[in-house]
Amino acid sequence: MKRLRKPLMQKAPDKMSEMLGTLWVIELSPATNTKPITIKVDNRVTVGRSVMGDPKRPDVDLEPYGAEGLGVSRQHLVIYVEGERLMVMDAGSNNGTLLNNNKLKPNEGVRLAHSDQLSLGRMRLEVSVVLAPEYGGDVHKQPSLQLADQTFAGKGQLVLIVENEPQVAAALAQVIGDAGYTAKTSHEVVGAIRNYNQRRPDAIILDVVLPDMSGIEFCRYVRRDPLHNTVPIVIVGALRSASEVAEAMQAGADIFLAKPVSAKELRHVVSSLIYQHEVGSSAMYTKHLVGTAPLKAMSPESRRNAAVLFVAGHADAPLTLTVSQPVSFGRAASTGSLKSHIDLTRYDAANTGVSRLHMFLHHKDGQFFVEDADSINGTYLNGDPLKPRTMTAVKNADEIRLGQLRLYIYFLDDSGEDDAPDANGKEPAL
Repeated sequence: MKRLRKPLMQKAPDKMSEMLGTLWVIELSPATNTKPITIKVDNRVTVGRSVMGDPKRPDVDLEPYGAEGLGVSRQHLVIYVEGERLMVMDAGSNNGTLLNNNKLKPNEGVRLAHSDQLSLGRMRLEVSVVLAPEYGGDVHKQPSLQLADQTFAGKGQLVLIVENEPQVAAALAQVIGDAGYTAKTSHEVVGAIRNYNQRRPDAIILDVVLPDMSGIEFCRYVRRDPLHNTVPIVIVGALRSASEVAEAMQAGADIFLAKPVSAKELRHVVSSLIYQHEVGSSAMYTKHLVGTAPLKAMSPESRRNAAVLFVAGHADAPLTLTVSQPVSFGRAASTGSLKSHIDLTRYDAANTGVSRLHMFLHHKDGQFFVEDADSINGTYLNGDPLKPRTMTAVKNADEIRLGQLRLYIYFLDDSGEDDAPDANGKEPAL
């Protein structure tokens, strides 16, 4: 049985700690296999269940999880911040609250910590701390990387935050913003790539688990950038095995912060990496990936007309193509006279509205084009329908949708012809 109260690690306060306050983000995971409930706590939140017609609703409503049948009261408990601690208090509930199988006294606060177990009546919830002001999980870094001892105040430098959960992203942005930096958030890899190409960030905070593909793929994408591959990357994730850290380091991450993430540690890491990058002392430590893993074995000539397509939900098996002639996509295993055809049957194409012959991918004059092949359910580029039998140019990281099957296209042109900014000062994409 866990102890009811746990000792709090004492650290010397600094001025920036006082400025950033005591922001917490936690997740409550019901016993059922449902998505965790993410809660941002910077003061106090009430947890209970809503009742139709009652205007007094809890901040966190457990009614969708069967709360009434499990004995959860309307105002069951309160989670609040007290100094540097996160606290929980039973709010005089009818069926009581247990913390790690110990019954709480009504209206008496007790410290709440990572991996604690709460029972509200018969509803069991596992507590996970995602972001805490001071304490955090393990910190892993590139072996040769040396961080500065001090924390540097930001001067408005751009930090790109790639995090699926909006509340977590907002909390990370708040920490970064209060530390003097400008935060930009994305909730999936494709959006992150677009933001990255629109304006190169001074640092990236990247979650591993994202809806379209692993955050590790975005890390690799940045490290393959021939012009900006040294931008600092901090990966955050729920550490499950040593292999996850090894994969992140191999992909080029500078730091891996295991959840729960310490806000103090995060701002120290980010500020130190940005400072070192600005003074030019970090380039020798940063891992640069040449080309892409699928394109690595290709000759320079063929890489110029090579494309990698990720199918949503199947990011572990990208399609790598050399487009020397039109390539068709669809469900048919054979298309007669067509020499190059991609059969999408294994990606559940039949149930997502993909036609037997759905789309063509072309490469002409150094540019990729898509063409709808009179498909039944249409082809879409970034959500816009394409006119059948008309070639439309695609850009790096564009979304191509065949019916309801989403693909994301990436390509690398290392011919050396596009290394300079264009007439508008925009830097070339990968």
